[in-house]
Amino acid sequence: MANRGLWRAPHLPLFLLASVWAMLVPLIWLAPDLVCDPVAWHRQELISGVAGAAMGGYLLTALPHWISQSGRGDAVSDHGPLATQLLVLAWGLGRVLGAPCTPDAWALAGLCLYPVGLAAALVRPIIAARAWGRLPMALAPLLLVLIAVRLRLAADGLTAVLGIALLVALVGGRILPAFLRARAGGATTGRIRVPVAGRAADLTLALALAAHLAGLGPRLAGALMLLAALEQGLRLVGWPLAKGLRGGQSDLAVLVVAWLWLPAGLALTGMALRSDAGLPLPAALHALTMGLMGSMVLAVMARAWMRRVPGALRLGWLPGLAFALVQLAVLLRLALTDPALATLCWSSGWALASFAASAALCHPVPRPVLSARRQRGPTGAAENGPAAGIRSSR
Repeated sequence: MANRGLWRAPHLPLFLLASVWAMLVPLIWLAPDLVCDPVAWHRQELISGVAGAAMGGYLLTALPHWISQSGRGDAVSDHGPLATQLLVLAWGLGRVLGAPCTPDAWALAGLCLYPVGLAAALVRPIIAARAWGRLPMALAPLLLVLIAVRLRLAADGLTAVLGIALLVALVGGRILPAFLRARAGGATTGRIRVPVAGRAADLTLALALAAHLAGLGPRLAGALMLLAALEQGLRLVGWPLAKGLRGGQSDLAVLVVAWLWLPAGLALTGMALRSDAGLPLPAALHALTMGLMGSMVLAVMARAWMRRVPGALRLGWLPGLAFALVQLAVLLRLALTDPALATLCWSSGWALASFAASAALCHPVPRPVLSARRQRGPTGAAENGPAAGIRSSR
């Protein structure tokens, strides 16, 4: 029983919470009288609740790999089940205290408890290991604090959406091309370097967020988002898509599909801000929340549930159907004014994901958690993905 149980790896409870909460939160539209402000609660919980839990599962799973690269693997020896339990408790308190009718002071305290705790859990071992290059990623959960404050005090959904889009661009824009290069047979060791074009694309997206926060007007923010959409789309030109996806690499295909929602969502939202499209802004934002955030969260989490073969992962019918239902839900939300059908489709997909996350509790933790097992290439060197060294902390 040593390799069974909820707390033996951080991703197990956090991925389960993200899946279950993603399934439940949109159902508020079927019974909107359950909370005093269903719109505010819906967008808050999808970002702070769902994205927050998924972010914690990913970052805590990646942490041992970061430390091992620094040569100080003992620096994470104090991160065990108790730390994960405390983070899950903080996440739960955020869901209770962050209710719309709770006083703002209590709500913000609850909503900020989990991201601050997660950042602390990441920063402490990284400083101990002197892995300074990983410090920005360790501080990334603090972006959820900014989002929580803007959502709660200013009902600013655009900041929340742009913040999540920037986070996906920074993380996904690094790990996805590295996964593709690894599967294409390229070099996979060392730090992931981002080309100048990729850095420029991320900078433009950050400027769009800054322009919005500075109150420079929706047309400027929209123009920057349109430019960012073009730049983020052009990043795919430098990725080895043909070689990386050959042979039916379904685990990478869903990541690529999820990534495509970034330029698509930025373009739709930018046009809506500039009044250049007939699509209303709330609908356009769903391309970045349901489309980008939902798809990327599911595509990354599903890697922990996939069947492993040497050098590759197999998506399987359950995560594959869950991902397809999420894509259908996004398209329905963009095409229809009534969200009921999209809600049922989305929640059905996440119900399947919740089942997969629950089933993972009954199986040994795969090692590495988020990547395929190593295999030997023609030269005898180990061929790994960028997360091949990512292992459970227990």
